[in-house]
Amino acid sequence: MQSRVENDRGTESRWPHRLLPVLRWLVPAVLLVALLGCFDSAILVKVNKDGSGTVEETVILSTAFTELMASFGAGMGGEGNGGDEQDLVDEEKLRSKAAAMGPGVELVRAEPVVTDSGSGFRAVYRFKDINTLQVNQNPSDNVPGPPSGGEEAESTEELLQFRFTRGGTATLEILYPQELSEEQAEEGTGELQGADEQPDMSADPEMMAMMKELYRGMRMRLAVEVNGSIVETNASYRDGSRVTLMDVDFGKLMDEGDKFDELMRAKPETVEEMKEVLQGVESIKVETAENIRIRFR
Repeated sequence: MQSRVENDRGTESRWPHRLLPVLRWLVPAVLLVALLGCFDSAILVKVNKDGSGTVEETVILSTAFTELMASFGAGMGGEGNGGDEQDLVDEEKLRSKAAAMGPGVELVRAEPVVTDSGSGFRAVYRFKDINTLQVNQNPSDNVPGPPSGGEEAESTEELLQFRFTRGGTATLEILYPQELSEEQAEEGTGELQGADEQPDMSADPEMMAMMKELYRGMRMRLAVEVNGSIVETNASYRDGSRVTLMDVDFGKLMDEGDKFDELMRAKPETVEEMKEVLQGVESIKVETAENIRIRFR
């Protein structure tokens, strides 16, 4: 598990850690991934007053992608599966994911999910102590790899961790990744810089129309919900007992026209600059506070 050593270098040097999962999907270089792996990903961490709780994860992949995988005889349930709803759930993989979340984390249940836009799974994991929990905020590991013979894409783990203190008024702190490894930092920087090498698609109406269709239905959500009433929090996006850390609706983003173009060209170097870029972008909610703290009872 990653170290919880506090970072005193300041917010300005740390904002990319939490925004990389979003920015990676905004770079045109990943257009092919958007075409094949358009998905709706949602993670909800529920916390009780004693520090126990659950992680609810829902992943829906586009029909086009699941049909492509099925044509190669591979589904979300692994190679050689496809076409059956139960093939959408790979319980062995989900149990391995539970173990990676921390000691004592276990898979409670998993079920296939089929919607008008695609299919996938919903899984619920249970943990006894949120202090030992770590949640990967990068959803790319939920996209099945290529058929046999292809090269597996490596996904970067970007782990959220937590610090919980019991009491009449419990305190929950959400800890963003403090450091990226040298390899991860170079990978992330390279991907973002890659946008400079791409043509300006906004100048081509047909290309922009195609991109809108590719990203339509793609959404990434990450939230924390406490079992009680929030007394105090510094989170920017609160709705009752739930705090949203990230909610990016790519379909709506594409419809915002100029804002999408601005985000594609922006090179913010501080949190304040990022806040300025995101101001007025209704389709994007990304928590930029240095440390998230929730006190509830």
